[in-house]
Amino acid sequence: MNRPRPRFRPGLLVLAGALLLAPVAPSLASAATAAEAAGAAGAAAPPAVVPAWTPAPPTPSTTPMNPTPTPTTGPPYPTDYPTPTPTPTTALRCSATWRLVSDWPGAFHAEVTVRNTGTSPMARWAVRLTLPEGQGVRDIWNATISSTIDGVVTIGNTDWNGRIAPGASTAFGMIGTGPATAPTLSCIAV
Repeated sequence: MNRPRPRFRPGLLVLAGALLLAPVAPSLASAATAAEAAGAAGAAAPPAVVPAWTPAPPTPSTTPMNPTPTPTTGPPYPTDYPTPTPTPTTALRCSATWRLVSDWPGAFHAEVTVRNTGTSPMARWAVRLTLPEGQGVRDIWNATISSTIDGVVTIGNTDWNGRIAPGASTAFGMIGTGPATAPTLSCIAV
């Protein structure tokens, strides 16, 4: 048997203080209309038939319950490590330079300048003069001769000129014998 499908028409349904818009079957709509008409005529209204309300199934969430962490683009540790700054050395260094002041037959007057080329103050210094053949040291001032061995004379500071600041200098003088040729110099800072 071919039954006609019920037609729905929009209606308003109120449940426990909530407002729900849902299609209402025409038979329900006619029952409500009949109740209104009977109430208006003073007759007892037949009880209204109200369908039971069923909640809609929950909408599935698009966010997973235990999301997988998104990988980062780089490692969690630095890739550029700073280059450690080297500890500066407080090397004690000095230089010695020889200057001919004057000369005469068989002797000369020279001056030796001792310069602190290091980064720390020097407390003492010594200069080694490797003398050319036939040369010697006869007199000295502002320094002391500590040794003379096989043409190598070692000259050290006095009490008042041993301490030299970085970049500063002091000098001592000497009277030499023999040719007025510059000796080979080396400086030792202590």
